[in-house]
Formats: sequence, C-alpha cells, structure tokens
Amino acid sequence: MKKRIIASLLLGILICCTAVYSFATVGIISKDVSKNRRFTNLNEYIKSEEIISSEEVDMTETNEENIKVIYKGEEIYTTSSEETISVQILENDENVQVIYEDNGWSYVTSENIEGWIKNEKLKDNTEELPKGYINSSSVDFRKQPTSNGEVISKLTINKEVEIIEKNNGWTKIKTNNEIGYVETKTISETKIQVTTRSATYRTANTTNTTAIDVTNEAPATASQADVVAFAKQFVGYRYVMGGASPAGFDCSGFTQYVFAHFGYSIARTPSAQAGNGIAVEKSDLQPGDLICFANSRGGSIGHAGLYIGGGKFVHAANSRRGVIISNVDGDGFYYVCARRIIN
Repeated sequence: MKKRIIASLLLGILICCTAVYSFATVGIISKDVSKNRRFTNLNEYIKSEEIISSEEVDMTETNEENIKVIYKGEEIYTTSSEETISVQILENDENVQVIYEDNGWSYVTSENIEGWIKNEKLKDNTEELPKGYINSSSVDFRKQPTSNGEVISKLTINKEVEIIEKNNGWTKIKTNNEIGYVETKTISETKIQVTTRSATYRTANTTNTTAIDVTNEAPATASQADVVAFAKQFVGYRYVMGGASPAGFDCSGFTQYVFAHFGYSIARTPSAQAGNGIAVEKSDLQPGDLICFANSRGGSIGHAGLYIGGGKFVHAANSRRGVIISNVDGDGFYYVCARRIIN
C-alpha cells in the first residue's frame, strides 16, 4: 500500500514538472489583439495581462544576421504607429539589427538606438544606392523636403548623387557625405548632354560689328551683371522645342528660366513676353534686358533673347546651334522691341 502511495506521488511530481517545462518552452508573449496594442520590446509582451503562445502572435521574429542601414535624418518611434512621437532623429547613418517585424514596422536595435521604424526606411547595408544626376545649373540641396527647407548647398549640373527615396515631388539623396532633399524634377537618370561649338564659331560671334552704338553704354549694375553671367553659362546647351530647363531650351523657355532664377516671373511665349516689364528704346538697351525679334523682316514676334551688352545677346537659337551669343542686328533675326524686366 505504501509503495503505491509513493509511486503515485512520484508520478504526480513528474507530471507537474513536465507541464512547467512545456509551458516555459512554448515561448510566452503577450498581446492584446482587441485593443491593437503596440509594444516597444519583448518584456512588455511578457508583462501584459493576457498570456498567449508565440504561435498566435502575428509577428515575425528575425534572425541575428538581419542587419540593415537607416540613413541620417530618419526618425525612430516609441511604438509602431505614426501617431506616436519619435524618440530620436538620426544624426548619422546607422547599422541596426532587425529584431522583429509587425504590420509594416520593424523593431530595431544598435549601440545607439532602440525602437520602431517603417520597413521601407530600412535599406540593405550591402546594396549600392541608385545613382542620379542633377539636370539644372543650380539646385538647392535642402535639409527638409519643402521649398522653405534650410539650404545645405547648391548642386550644379551633372553632379552625381545617390538616390535614397522619392516622395511627393521630392527626392532624398546622399552626396558629399550629406543627406538631404532636392526636387525630383531636378534629377535625371543620365547626365545632361552639353553641346559645344568650335572656337572659330565662338570667335566669329564675338568680333562681328553691330549697328548699335555702344560707346556710351552704361555699365551693368550688380543685379544685371548677375543675370548676364547666369545666362551666359548656358552657351553650348542644346535647343529643344518646348524646353525650359538645362535639359533643353527653346528661345522663350530660356529667357523665362533665367529670369525665374532671380525671382522674376514672365510669360512663356515670345509674343507674350513682349508685354512684360517696361518698354525700352533700342538705343537705351542695358545688360539683362529682354529683346524680342521677328523671324522675317516685318513679321510678328517669334523669338526672344537676353541682351548682354556690347550689341550682343544670348539666346536659344535653334536645334542646330543651341544656345549661342549673337549680334542684335543680324544673324537671321529681326529686332522688334526690348523690355526691361529687372527693376
């Protein structure tokens, strides 16, 4: 009888031990599904009032080799929800280990950070970022993706950059170990082709005589000189019908682009531009003035350019010649009028 009692007690102890062991090895994690609660770490799951097995949790735990990179400027959140306040904004790129994922978010850790981030913000740390090229002569590289964002620097045409992501008309890029934003329209997949002309042609266009009396021409003001210098840097760029950027200009697209760079808004077509600004006599032309031409003697306005002084103007001539410098009188265009845009 005593032997049976002892055997029963031993069996009961064995069953209890087996149950405890099984309960411990299931992997106890907490989650309140009905309230859609989010937890910042596994300890919070364990401390939750409702206990369920890990097999019931809609969460994928990752392995120790799942290392990703988060780029400078990204935000780390306290929970996996955009409604919560971020706890940290990265000041540098950060390699992190992804601990687990939940509904498009990842819980990540490193020596410097711990928290949640959207999966799309995680990049493979062995993958090279796609390249892009600035397609305008002077592009604001900003800290924030807004037109009022702080300018980090100016990027010039064909500057190579690394593309991190594109969103709502802005592209997050990396260049010169800095990360910031430029407008998406200012980036191309390939470099912009800049056409060149022979030195003989350039010399010929700068030595021809002109019918304009320039002996008493007033020197350009600082603002006029800036406009002229900006416009002249595009000499050699290609002509594209309907173009209004360094990727390709037509005549009025070129003048509109130059003035817009300095904050002056003018119409898009040559004939409409002839109504902008203030009328100027041909004998009173100053550098920076808009000049309108006809394509035939006595014809209507069909061409525009920017006076640069010395009886010459810079303009997007045609598809064969691109952006060039010509004499105001001659070169196949017939002077009609001039307008002063710069106050």
